[in-house]
Amino acid sequence: MDINRANIETLMQEYQVTFTDAFNAAGPDAILANIAMVMQSSGSAVVHHWLNQIPNMREWVGDRVVKNIESNSLTVANKLYEATIEIPRVDIEDDNQGIYTPLVGLMGRNAALYPDTLCATALVTNDNWGGDEASFFSASTRTLDGTNYISNYVTDALSETTFETAYETMAGYIGQDGRALNVRPTALLFGPKLRDTAFDILQNDFRGIVAADASSYVAGRNRNQGLVTPIMSHELVGTYDDYWFLLGEIGGIRGVAYQQRMPAEFQRARFMDDSDFVFETDKYQLGARSRGAAFKTLPFLVYGGYV
Repeated sequence: MDINRANIETLMQEYQVTFTDAFNAAGPDAILANIAMVMQSSGSAVVHHWLNQIPNMREWVGDRVVKNIESNSLTVANKLYEATIEIPRVDIEDDNQGIYTPLVGLMGRNAALYPDTLCATALVTNDNWGGDEASFFSASTRTLDGTNYISNYVTDALSETTFETAYETMAGYIGQDGRALNVRPTALLFGPKLRDTAFDILQNDFRGIVAADASSYVAGRNRNQGLVTPIMSHELVGTYDDYWFLLGEIGGIRGVAYQQRMPAEFQRARFMDDSDFVFETDKYQLGARSRGAAFKTLPFLVYGGYV
């Protein structure tokens, strides 16, 4: 290819289309929409004061009462993310620019799916919640009203029994004034290693039931079939391949949030032939950039195993 402004501009436009098409095509593979709520951000950080209030209705007698739970405010700072591809000028001169098209597409796809990675990382990290002294995942150390404790963590493998315990625990949480929190478990998140187990729990028509005399198994209808949505995350591999999470929501509030400051954008500042960078290195660069952060919201909306 002749290296001139018009040809470089045309090539850049082709790469941008490739990036955008791959970014948009990744949508069906993203789990973000199924597990997290997206919150827009307009600054470097957001202070989430809302995490320590539960607005239950009550009979209005006397002054209004703010329903606080045991949490300080949570400050979530937006972080900056990037990806970069470098193309030697000689490859464009020799008409080899097409070999980089798949890489540009992969950059677009990965940019679209990166919030999934951040959400998975937030889930497997058992940090303190809202500035208090207790970890987000806990066996029984946090209380909503001084009496009723939250238990949202086990070190047991995913099974029919642990799933049902998690479901019943989440659905049975009691909040302030002794009233039900009305948590609705909606999704089971797991990695590829647990795919068969999750299928047996949530999608099989039948399950094995121990006979009355404990001598054999008999077939019975699967009472958990379709109870929640099974979602497999390819982020839960390696160290985290046994991790599993039951996710719930209350009125649209979910246990995981993605705070979006700037969505992923395609960048080409170093893809101009007359730039100092190209002159000094004889290379071109394309990139992607985004800003945001993922975090866990309320402990009673996530139940974790092996955390």
